[in-house]
Order: sequence, then C-alpha cells, then structure tokens
Amino acid sequence: MKLNRHNSRPHPRGWIPTAMAATVTAAVSGYLPPALAQDNASPVANVRNMGPLEEVIVTARRREEAAQDIPIAVTALGEEFLREQNITELSDLGVHIPSFRVSYGGPGTNQPILTLRGQRPSTVTVTEDPAVPLYLAEVVLTPTAGTNLAMYDLSSVQVLKGPQGTLFGRNSTGGALLLTPRTPGDEFAGHLEARLGSYDLVHLEGAVDIPLGDTLRIRLAGRSLDRDGYQSNVAANALREKDLYWDEDSYGLRAVIDWTPSGRLNNLTTVSYDENDMLARVPEIQIYNTNAQLAQLYNLVHNGGLGIGGPAITEAVERQSKRDWTDLESDVLASEKIENWFLSNITEFELNDSLTIKNIFGYRDLDRRSNSDVDGTVVPLFGAITSQTENITRNAPVGKVTGEQLSNELQFIGYAFEEKLEWLAGVYWMQMEGSEDSPTQVSGANPDWPESGSGIPPIDIVAFGGYLQDSPNVDADNEAYAIFGEGTYAFNEQWSFTLGLRQTWDDREITAKNEGFNPNTFTYGCLMLDENNDPLPDDNCSRRESEKFDAFTWRTSFNWTPSDDMLLYASVSTGYRSGGFNARGTNTFTLQPFEEETVLSYELGHKADWQLGNLAMMRTNLAIYLQDYDDIQKTVDGINPATGGYETNTVNAAKARIKGVELDITIAPTGNLIFTLAYSYVDADYDEWDRVVQLPDGPQLLDYSRAPFVYIPENALTGTATYTLPLDPDWGEFTLTASAYWQDEMQTNDDPWLWPELGWTEENLQNALNEVEIDAYEVWNFRADWYGAMGSNLDLAVYANNAFDENYVTGGLSVPESLGIIAHTYGTPRVYGASLRWSF
Repeated sequence: MKLNRHNSRPHPRGWIPTAMAATVTAAVSGYLPPALAQDNASPVANVRNMGPLEEVIVTARRREEAAQDIPIAVTALGEEFLREQNITELSDLGVHIPSFRVSYGGPGTNQPILTLRGQRPSTVTVTEDPAVPLYLAEVVLTPTAGTNLAMYDLSSVQVLKGPQGTLFGRNSTGGALLLTPRTPGDEFAGHLEARLGSYDLVHLEGAVDIPLGDTLRIRLAGRSLDRDGYQSNVAANALREKDLYWDEDSYGLRAVIDWTPSGRLNNLTTVSYDENDMLARVPEIQIYNTNAQLAQLYNLVHNGGLGIGGPAITEAVERQSKRDWTDLESDVLASEKIENWFLSNITEFELNDSLTIKNIFGYRDLDRRSNSDVDGTVVPLFGAITSQTENITRNAPVGKVTGEQLSNELQFIGYAFEEKLEWLAGVYWMQMEGSEDSPTQVSGANPDWPESGSGIPPIDIVAFGGYLQDSPNVDADNEAYAIFGEGTYAFNEQWSFTLGLRQTWDDREITAKNEGFNPNTFTYGCLMLDENNDPLPDDNCSRRESEKFDAFTWRTSFNWTPSDDMLLYASVSTGYRSGGFNARGTNTFTLQPFEEETVLSYELGHKADWQLGNLAMMRTNLAIYLQDYDDIQKTVDGINPATGGYETNTVNAAKARIKGVELDITIAPTGNLIFTLAYSYVDADYDEWDRVVQLPDGPQLLDYSRAPFVYIPENALTGTATYTLPLDPDWGEFTLTASAYWQDEMQTNDDPWLWPELGWTEENLQNALNEVEIDAYEVWNFRADWYGAMGSNLDLAVYANNAFDENYVTGGLSVPESLGIIAHTYGTPRVYGASLRWSF
C-alpha cells in the first residue's frame, strides 16, 4: 500500500501536449490535469503514461487503481479540466457528464438534487437522503445543502455510476460523487489566479504548499467569488434593479495537513470553512391554472380584487410570457446564506506488506438561512411573507436548515494468497442531528402575525384569503451503522471475480412541530394532531416519531482481461436508500414512515484502448445496464382516510425498470488534436404504481404506472475538441477548446396524462401540457489558453460558457393541479471572461 502523497513542484503547465488525450467525460476514465502526469499528483489524480492516451488512477474501490482496469463505470474530471471549463459549482457538472444531472426543487442554488441513471429523489429535506451522496475527502456530506461551496482546489471529481452498495454504501442507489482536495507537495510552491468576467465577476483563487521538514507539509487554499446577479427585477416597486437576483458573494478557506512520521504511517487532515451570502434566484412563472384546488381561492382573491391592492395573477403571468427569464417581477428581496465547517482526518498505518489499517473521521457543521419568492411574480402568492402596504418585503422571515454530522470509518486493506486476492473490510458509523424550519406565506398572509397561540386572527385574513404555515418545522436525528467487505480474486492473468457485502442499519427519529394559521378556526397556533387526530395544544405542539431500517446489499462481478488493453465485465449489484419521515407531516397519516428504497442492477461493461494503424489512438468505454427499482420513495398528494382531506405525504409508491447505455470515445489523431464523445441513453418506466387521486367525482384509485420519470432526458450527448498549436516551446503552449452538451426533451411533472380528467378549462389544460415538457437544448463552451506565456510562469485564458445564450431548465415548481402554477428555474446564461494565473 503506497502511502506517499507528496507532490513535486510542477512547471506552470508542466505537461506534454499528448497528455490532453485523457477523456473529458469517459464512462470509465476521465480527463485529469496534464500536470498530474508528473509526480505532483495526489492519489486519485495520478496518471500513467500510455502514449497519446493517459491512464487515470481513481479510487472507485477505495484504493488506487487504473480506471481502465476496474469493473465499475466512473467518470473522472481533473483539476485542469475543472478550471478550463469554468466549473465553480455542482450545477456546472451537469453539462459535462451524460446521465448525471444537477437540478433544484426550488429557487435556491445551494441545495442541489443529484440525478444519476434515472435515480432522483422527489424532495430534499433533513429527513430524506439523496440517491447520489456527495463525499468530500472521503467523508459523506449530509444534508446536501451547501455542498456547492466545496468546488475549488480539487485534484479530481469522480462520478461513480450505479448503486454503490458495498464500499460507498451510504444510501448510494444512483451512484456517488467524490470530491478530492489537492494535497500538499514537497517544495514551497503555489499559484494565484484572478478571473474577471461578465456580470462584474471578480474571482480570486490561490494555493500554496508549505513544507515544514521532511515529515510535515501544509497546503493552504482559498477562493473569493463576487458577481452581480443573472436576473433583474423589472417590477414597478422599490425592489426594481438590474442584475439583482442570483448573485454570489462567497469565499472559502481550506487547509490540508499531511504528516508522515514514517514510511508506514500517514495522517492527512483537511479543514475548511465556506460561506455564501447571496440574493436567491427567482423562478419564472409559466402558467397559472385558475381551476386548481387551492388556486381557486387565490383566483378569487387576486383576479377577483379581494386582496389589498388586488394585483392580478393572470396579468402578471401574461407580462412575464413576453420577457426572458432573466427579467422578471418580484415582490420579495429573496436571500440565501450558507455557512459550512468541515473536517476530515485520514490515518493510514501499514502493518506489513499485505495489511494496512485506515481510519476516516469526519465532522461537518451546516447553517443555511433562506427565503424566496416561490411564484416569481409581484402577486403575494407563495414563499416569503409580503407586506400588504408596500407590496414588497425586504426582511422576510427566513427558513433555516442546520446540521451537525459526525462519522467514522475503519478499514482493513490487504492482500492474500500470494496477492491473488485484494480485499477491503471495515465498519462505519455516522450521526447527523439537524433541523429544518420554513415559514411560508400561502396567498398573501399579513406580516403582522400575533405570537403563536394567541388565538388572535391576523389582520385582514378573511378579506385577503391567505395564511401562514411554518412547514416543514422538524428536528431530525439520523444515525447509521454498517459492516462491509469486498474482495477481488484473480484466478490467472485474465480472469478474476469480485464479491462485496454490506449490512446497514439506520435509526431515524424526528420531532415535528408544524405551526401556522388554521383557516378552520381563524387562529394562529399548532397545526399538529395527535394519534387520535385531535389538535395538540399550542404550548406542546410537537410529535416525536422513530423507526429503524436495515438492508443487506451486495455486489458481484466476473472480469475478463483478454489483453493488457481490454477489459470485459458482467456485474450484479444492489443499493439501498434508507426509509424516513415526511418533514411536513402534521398527523398520523402524513407522519407514517416510508420504507427503504432498493435497486438491483445488472451491468455489462467493455473498456479498451485501440491503435488505429497510423491514423489515431482511441479509447472506448461501454456500459449497458438494467435496474430493477423497488419501493420508490415519492412525495405525493393523497387522501387522508381519517379526515378525508387532501394532504402531502411521502410513500413507497412504485416499482420501475430502468434500462440504459453509456458510451464514451476518445480519439487522438495526433498528440495535438483530441476528440472526445460521451453518450447516455436512459429508458425509465414504472412497472407498478397505484395511487388515490382526487377527481371531480371524488377520490379514485388509479394506475399511475404511465407517469413519466421527471427531469430525466432519454438521450444526452457531450463532446469536446482540443487543439494545441504547434508553436516553438519558447513561446509557451496555445490551446483551443470547444465543448458542447445536448439532451433531448424531458418531463417535469408526473401527472400530464391525468389532467384532461380534472375538468380544467381548455386554455389551462393546453398551457400546462405545453410547459411540463422541456424541449431539447444544447450548450456550447469555448476557451483559449496560453500556458507558460513567452516562457514565463503566467497562464492566460479567455472563455465563453453557454456561448449562444441557451435558455435551459434545471428545476422548478410544477404543481398546476394543486397550487396552480408551473415555474421554471434555469441554468447559467451566457458568461464570458478572462483569467490570469501565476505559478511560483
């Protein structure tokens, strides 16, 4: 087991042009910074020279291995690629890796929903786990809020595809995302980079390696990013301003301490603090359905003129339909602030040549404060509380997400039977104590609310027709234990077999404390019901619920290596996502626990390097998979049998089958010209899903298996072309890069097939059907780099991302059948800029 992570001082660029052949988005290999072809690489960023193609070393099986040699589909993106593609947050990855998407359930940009191979959770709360967990420095981050801020000074980003039920078993049904910070080098060295760009972007980043003797090295890194907003408020109110919403004012500091007192002992500590203080982006409203359940009341209030000022919803929607999403009207100065503290400590001790002990300790403290204009209009519908006198709000009550996480993983890594068997076994523990509180206006609640439990009706609540609800309001205690092991036995140089096992236990406990205005009693207070569906008193407004979950997951793989440059494998693997509770629950029906979600995946893979005569070298990677997806966790509206009311609940709703293909090709005609192409096909269909739905004639049990998988395109494609000009080395190296991402249409709602049965007007029905299907789109990026300009230590670059200013949807709110609206959030508009990087 090699423990030495030391980096030698790199040349400012430090690479040969042929190194660029490492593929950008390969399914089982990836682009890593060409500088890492030298000895300055951290473990997961190492590469081995194979001529025009560089072999990437990854840690998909918790040890250093060549990506082309392992029976797992993984994409690896390196430091240089992340910088050259201007990837500064997680959502930027979504246009570089087919089958991997980053979307958002609401206006926030710091609470991403990660989707991989069709696996996407319905919602993101402290009581529900993601399908694709994110790891930083080998420590899982829960909840997902604030994970955007880790995207700087990374040696690599790895996306493991398919269920990771053994070695990365923390609820990894869809895959896992691994972020690895750069580690310190042996010599004093570093870099400073300044990037200026559109929207008054000022992005400063730097790092320095400080060796303190032969055994202790420190790397200090930091980032500061200040930018105006991508959206302007054009409303005729006091908030009218250009480039206001979706700005950024963030910074981060990270220290990585590498202590190696001996050749057998190594300790690596990563400590970081990240903060972002921004005005949240605002969704663009697409339609308003006056026939929807709650929307009928809003229609009466606003279109009917009962509200103070009487702003009309239909007029606001009509005005927005004539504008671009970057110009909109809003009545809320929406904000979002994130603070993250993070600690990872990895200790490795090599007992002998065949056994190493590794311990991974993790700590995280998260604090997120936010409020938002969910509806994206000047009409006080949903989201932050709006003043009825000014028709705006500047200091709305904020929602809060907090979390404190501790984890520890002990691994034993070894070899046996004359190194024919490589094995890893360990135990895992994690605890996260968190809370989530979101005071939400529903149709123009008055801000002058009395204290909870006073029994005094809010001013004008009857005339205005709105109310306030504090939902979700919940404390959560999530604790997990696991024991696991995996080994690969090589029968000979060509055949090997992999077997992995894991047993996981999850203990979940919540305290629900939902409060708000009760339209039935015209009082503000407790909305919780006890086990008998009787109201709880205002001075004891909470219910505690707990449940235990467990699962046995496993992985097998037969691997055949007919030659040194080819691998074929057939694998069967399982994944598990813990059950939990609905954070918005208020009674026995909505607080009933939902059970575990499981995936059984069959996969065939082929990886090969080819020499195409004298024409080119080529690398191909192919993965074909079939997933049986069971007990799918869905957040839906359902009929409460005890009250007859229509309420939101999280249930195990369905079975599904997901079929897919991932193909990645890298072609290097010369050392100066590289082409990459990556394609993903995802065909996801429900096999079973029965759901009670409220229809005009009453509730009915319907077959919901025809519902689409939302925010998942069937086809996606990305490609890159890189050309290095054949200049005299004294001039430096000049490289031109063009990349493109394309995907076909996708659905944003489960229900379009049902809407004709709901009795909507023809106009409302047609508008809704038009807006829930997102058209195909493509995004183009261009960049020119001059490395080592005129033989100096300076690197210069100019870039344009989303060069043709494509409007593409990444998430939003799609509830025309209940709240009456569809509102989209979009990806980054066209941005351009220039950077100067000095290495020393």
